Amino acid sequence: MAKKKPQRTTTIDNTIEQLKNEQESILKNSTEITLVQISRIKELTLENDILMHNRISYSKTKLLELAENISNLAKENTGILGTGLLNPVMLRNKNGVLERIHGENRIKAIKLNDITTVPAIILENVSDELARFMRSSENLNREDLNVYDETLSILEHIQLACGFESIEKVKVFINKIKNFQAGKTTLNDIEKNLLTQVSKVFEKIGRFDIITFVDRLSVLKLNPLIKQALVDDLISYTQAKVIKSKLTTDDEIIKILEMLKHKKVSANDLRKILDKLKSSSSTKDIDSSTVLFNSVNKKVKSITKQKYLTLKNDDKLFVDQKLKEIEKIYSQIENKLKK
Repeated sequence: MAKKKPQRTTTIDNTIEQLKNEQESILKNSTEITLVQISRIKELTLENDILMHNRISYSKTKLLELAENISNLAKENTGILGTGLLNPVMLRNKNGVLERIHGENRIKAIKLNDITTVPAIILENVSDELARFMRSSENLNREDLNVYDETLSILEHIQLACGFESIEKVKVFINKIKNFQAGKTTLNDIEKNLLTQVSKVFEKIGRFDIITFVDRLSVLKLNPLIKQALVDDLISYTQAKVIKSKLTTDDEIIKILEMLKHKKVSANDLRKILDKLKSSSSTKDIDSSTVLFNSVNKKVKSITKQKYLTLKNDDKLFVDQKLKEIEKIYSQIENKLKK
């Protein structure tokens, strides 16, 4: 039987494999766990001092549950160094500044217990690229990852694997692929090669292809209120999209989210409820306008020549001036009605 030819290693395989090897090597040589003052820990920054994306925090309920579990374990003097934490947070030393790679929710939970230190592994010589890879990989492996964080983690993974300058460039390219598939644009040779690379990343992730992922990009533009409701497991991603498409003001969103706290409905039922509310609101606006129109019309008809002739000269001058203003307003309204 003929031997199978070895598969050619792609640029993606090289990049991801290299980062995995770097991560394994650094973690293997960095096993010491120390207690670090939480006040010393800073956000992860890139070369241009831009803060890197964090996971959206747990819901308040989950965070309180985590804090309680940590507290109970700490009372029994268990967990790492008796702190109640089962896993240390991961930090990197960047020019003397300790930056968090992952462990944000553990830090928040331990702070709720009025604890000022946290067990941590401090890594040396971690590049921005490796730090991003470590965080995005950890996020993608979580079972409780919400759709917002999952979407950003995938974008960061693609950026690292395919050499995009920024996440924004990844989003632009993915949207261009959607248009390409629809026959609305063309790709040059470089872009075709990039399409192959991005497709391989999606194959490795195994959750989406490029076209189905395009729909997920809308989650990045969600109103913060809707985004937090997703994190709190109050609504599903499908319900979030319905609310985004139907409501525009914070007041409207707050009201419907309050309703969903006490009533479970499907995305289709939610769409019907919002359509009904919008329809009712539009009808009220029309009814209100009709009442106003009839009222103004009635008042205009009450101004008769007979009444005008009985006025004193000063009053006639006042009425003449106001009638000119009314005539001007009527002309403006008439022009609008002709359009």
